[in-house]
Order: sequence, then structure tokens, then C-alpha cells
Amino acid sequence: MWAPAALLSFPALTLMQRLWLAALLLLCCAAAAAQKQDPCDKYEWDMSREFSLLVGTPIKRDALAQQTSEAAWTPTDRPLEVALHPMADLKLLVAPGREPAPDSFGGLLKLQVPRTAGYRISSNRRFWIDVIGPGGVVKSIKFTMQAECDKLAKSVAFRLEPDTDYWIQLSGSPTPDAMLLITLDR
Repeated sequence: MWAPAALLSFPALTLMQRLWLAALLLLCCAAAAAQKQDPCDKYEWDMSREFSLLVGTPIKRDALAQQTSEAAWTPTDRPLEVALHPMADLKLLVAPGREPAPDSFGGLLKLQVPRTAGYRISSNRRFWIDVIGPGGVVKSIKFTMQAECDKLAKSVAFRLEPDTDYWIQLSGSPTPDAMLLITLDR
């Protein structure tokens, strides 16, 4: 016989004790069920600002297939709906940190930031994010991912300088579109 059922039928317990024990068991089960954590709450750092920015109207932006001087600047602190290109159509600036699948998608976005600081690039897709500056690839300073989070699957932080042209290189997306968000790393 299962232990809690055995306790409830234990002859030494009064009816009131059995009822209290049953209520306690039900409360414990309800508390355990309520503790199932939202995967978006499991990030290694606070993502509440990024999640609050996602409720804003996104800016639609087509990623570029190659670097061009006429590229529009990518805004920060706004959700971006980015249309990506098939990887076969891209002229990447550097080899991606991870080899993309041949049937995946990617693109380039131009970026300038207002001050020296860490900046997070977060996305709802699991793809590779590189930042390229005048000196080559900018090394990320931290990274976190929650693949089960339907709002933002990953966030990568980079230390960037003002008045510098950077290129965000996206590669390996399983879909031709992505939500991107660039924010100050707090």
C-alpha cells in the first residue's frame, strides 16, 4: 500500500487528524505543481528589461546579404523583426564561430553605439551571433541561453566603443526571420 494512503487509514489517527493530513498532502502537491518555473525566468542574468521591450511595436529590418556603406543603422532598445537570407546567398565578413547548416539563414546588420559599455544582443532564435569591428571579431564577454523560452532564446554580450562601425553577423538560423533586441548590459 502507498505510504500516504497507509497513513490516512492508520487506526490510531482520529478522523480530524486524517482530514488535516489529507489537506496537508494536497497543499504540498499543489505547491510542487506551482513551482514549475517559466523557462524565461531561468536566465543567468536579469532579462526583465528585454522582455518588457518586446511588447513594443517591432521595427522591420532586412538583414543584408553583404556589407555595404549604404546600410541603415540598427537601433538599440527596440524589438527588431529581421528578415534573413539563405546562407548560400551571403557574403560573410568572417567565418562564423560555428559552421551553419547549408539550409539555414543569416545576414548582416550595421551597428553603432552611443557610449563605451557592454551591449547585449538577444534573439528568439538559436543561431550564431558575431560582432565584427575595425579590428576583426569582437570577443563576447558573456553568454546565456534558454532554448525553451519562447520570447528570447539567447543573449550574448559584447563590449563596444562609441563612434565605431560594427557589423552584427547572424548565421545558422533555422528560419528566415528572427526577433532581435540590442540593449545596454546592466
